[in-house]
Amino acid sequence: MRAIPEGAPDNLGAAFAHINAVTAPTITDFKVMVLVEAAGQTLYDVSAEGTDHAGVKALLKDNGVEEMKHARRVSEVIRLLSGEDFPPPAREDNPYLTGHIPVATLTPEGLRKTAESEFNGDQLYATWAATIDHPEAAALLRQNGVEESDHGNRLLQAAALLEG
Repeated sequence: MRAIPEGAPDNLGAAFAHINAVTAPTITDFKVMVLVEAAGQTLYDVSAEGTDHAGVKALLKDNGVEEMKHARRVSEVIRLLSGEDFPPPAREDNPYLTGHIPVATLTPEGLRKTAESEFNGDQLYATWAATIDHPEAAALLRQNGVEESDHGNRLLQAAALLEG
């Protein structure tokens, strides 16, 4: 099990709240983001179990795969800015994925609410990129942001599929 970085939130909910409040990230904040993004793959995979709709499952799984790509990019940002290796952990090694992760029945309303948080992620990454004085690192963060909006759009598609 990977240790939670010194000074970082001790659970996933607090980690989400923390990163959403950060406007000028530190290396510790980037480490929290690596853990949160890596956890995102599991959260999307578990969410996909909450429906029998094949199209919705596929959209959620696609988002999950990209969440791990985001974790890898933020890991690269850490390396570029500090020289430190902080690779994304596997599910079983992620300290923010301890305990049972409940499978909820998916609803169009719930998917639309989650889409809003993904769209906000685009702005978060843009804000973070603007604070980085390293063009390659900033570009990686902006790429993650664009894909956060893609996630939101997939979730809106999934909501429409459940309504249709």
